[in-house]
Amino acid sequence: MILKDERDRARQRQVEQKARDLAEAAERATDPELRQRLKDKAQRLQDQQESAKRAGPEQ
Repeated sequence: MILKDERDRARQRQVEQKARDLAEAAERATDPELRQRLKDKAQRLQDQQESAKRAGPEQ
């Protein structure tokens, strides 16, 4: 169980980092369509993380 918890936390950190990276890339993007797609993807990842946190350890 401890290993699973550690893996879950590591995965959570990876997803959070990816969301931050996408948001930063969106800020640097010069193409408006690309910028919006990156922002949308970052927001979806953040929403998924929040949903997973609320669901608790069952998922």
